[in-house]
Amino acid sequence: MNKYSETYFEILENYKKFHKFGTKKLTPSKTFAGYSLAKWINIIKKIIEENNCKSLIDYGCGKAILYNNKITIDNIKYNNVKDFWKIKDCFLYDPAIDIYDNYPKDKSDIVICTDVIEHIPEEDVITFIDDIYNLAHNSVFIVIATMPASKYFENGKNIHICLKSKDEWKEIFQKFKLKYPKINTYIYFND
Repeated sequence: MNKYSETYFEILENYKKFHKFGTKKLTPSKTFAGYSLAKWINIIKKIIEENNCKSLIDYGCGKAILYNNKITIDNIKYNNVKDFWKIKDCFLYDPAIDIYDNYPKDKSDIVICTDVIEHIPEEDVITFIDDIYNLAHNSVFIVIATMPASKYFENGKNIHICLKSKDEWKEIFQKFKLKYPKINTYIYFND
């Protein structure tokens, strides 16, 4: 893992509080539970199959609700999202949650990161993205929000602290595609 700024670690402490105490609108169990992944699970399954991925890291998994509960897709019941994806080797990472705060020791075929990058301080975002690529053998799947969130820090600032246009993000990722030409890059936007 690369080194991060003092601001990064201050923000991380805020997220630990969110997970422990919730927000003004959400209880702790529903705060960053991992529901945003649901919108993307079919697309991720297709990428996993196309690239013959056998291992996965969810980088910023939140409370990983879809990994820890039964799900139903197209009227078919699955034990969890790993079962749906047919992924046995799955590593969940989120530095704001004690049970998931161990940094991955090994690379995986695919690293997914949904609705996380916009929460990273501007001065750390390139380093953060580089960490994701460094953990991937084959593919990265990233979803980025391009609008302010409905949640705020205690100081009143929006939690989406690194907002950029789609074109700005595409330009950033074009550089990563050149730096990591053997890694398939899949970028999507929540806007």
